[in-house]
Amino acid sequence: MIAAMDHGVPVEVIQADAVRLLLGVIFAASGVVACLLWLPRARRQAFSLIYFGVAAFMYGVRLAVTTATAAALAPHHTGLLQRLDWVITSFIGLPFILFSVETVAQQWKKQARWVVAGVFVIQCVLLGMRLLDVERNLASAANNVMVLALMPVLLFTVFVPRRKANRELWIVRAGFIVFALFAVYTNAAGLGLISGQPGFEFLGFAFLLCCLGYVTVSQTVRNEERLISISKELEIARRIQSGLLPDSDVHVPELEIAAQYVPATSVAGDFYDFLIKDGRELGVLVADVSGHGIGAALSASMVKIAIRSQTGQADLPAEVLTGLNSILYGNMQGQFVTAGYLFLNVAKRELAYAGAGHPPLLVWRAEEKRVESIEKNGLMLGAFSGCQYETVKSSFSPGDRCLLYTDGILEAPSPTDEEFGAARLEEFITQHAGLSARDFCDSLLQRVAAWCARPDRREQHDDLTVVMVEFKAR
Repeated sequence: MIAAMDHGVPVEVIQADAVRLLLGVIFAASGVVACLLWLPRARRQAFSLIYFGVAAFMYGVRLAVTTATAAALAPHHTGLLQRLDWVITSFIGLPFILFSVETVAQQWKKQARWVVAGVFVIQCVLLGMRLLDVERNLASAANNVMVLALMPVLLFTVFVPRRKANRELWIVRAGFIVFALFAVYTNAAGLGLISGQPGFEFLGFAFLLCCLGYVTVSQTVRNEERLISISKELEIARRIQSGLLPDSDVHVPELEIAAQYVPATSVAGDFYDFLIKDGRELGVLVADVSGHGIGAALSASMVKIAIRSQTGQADLPAEVLTGLNSILYGNMQGQFVTAGYLFLNVAKRELAYAGAGHPPLLVWRAEEKRVESIEKNGLMLGAFSGCQYETVKSSFSPGDRCLLYTDGILEAPSPTDEEFGAARLEEFITQHAGLSARDFCDSLLQRVAAWCARPDRREQHDDLTVVMVEFKAR
């Protein structure tokens, strides 16, 4: 109070403005807090907090700068304070409309955009008239009319269409009704339509602010609880899916086996499994379910169950894929699966392979120091009934390697959206033939990650799975 007197502000003026100044500070501070709370949630496309924050801040500032105390504290800037009041008054209705639509009237989102755009254009014209001192009284009257017209629109959005109202909706409705009554009274008095003192609108806004603050906090807390619950469920799903993958310690004499699996999200649609027959024969399945997320993960678990039913014919790749397709068809809910199945007979030094819409098997021929691409594809699994697949056979020698992978490797995009591609993958196999199978898988995934690296890429583009089997016999 002493400081105020030093600036030439009478104590009586401050006392008269005390309620308005206090509420102005509370409103503005509430707006700042709401905006700060919104920032970490900006990517979730939930805008109620930012609309609430902007509206509260604008109203609080306007309430403070229109007091006699503000004019006394800044006697040389009364014109600036008046212009600030005009600007806020012109556009403060917009965040109110957006907030009401975002919280309780989302069915009016499309129409609200047109209303906001129209109000913005009209208010820009009226503001220009005020700032340029062109028919200033007419502009002020037109603004009063605009507010009187917007109040029924606000009430309409929160009451129509009729629906079962919960407690939060009734609180919002009560807040808007009270605020609308005060706003109508104030602007009608400003137009001279009724006699009265047009200086109490802020009391209605204080009531509305309390109502909106309660609803906003309630919705924010509820959304956070829902997100925490979803995160916990995704973590459980991730653990379950990880449990579906085979143990890393898969041993078949004379073979070195390595696999790496990197999901793009918490749960994913890639899958691999091993079928061991007679202790010296190995079947390897690598599958990729279309899509991502929970749906793809559930379908991948179905592939796990289906492949186990094919153990009896593990040495017949075409029959394995045919059996998988017969099980998956009609149970994929619009999804499909690409898959490659490799069978290695160590005793005969023979490999057999069949594919279902999958990237080709790559075989490193150690003696010839070249990469051989084996592609024998039929239709993807689960999309069509009665599909038939063919098996291609070949021999393998000591040092030869077989690489199965999903298309996430080939389609990995660079910062310029160039795919990693088959040629680079084959070149990588040639250049890293001296690595162990496990080190090779690790290095390949590191190479793909480096290829994709870009500052704005926050999420992995696709699931990545690689399985390498090397014949180590002498």
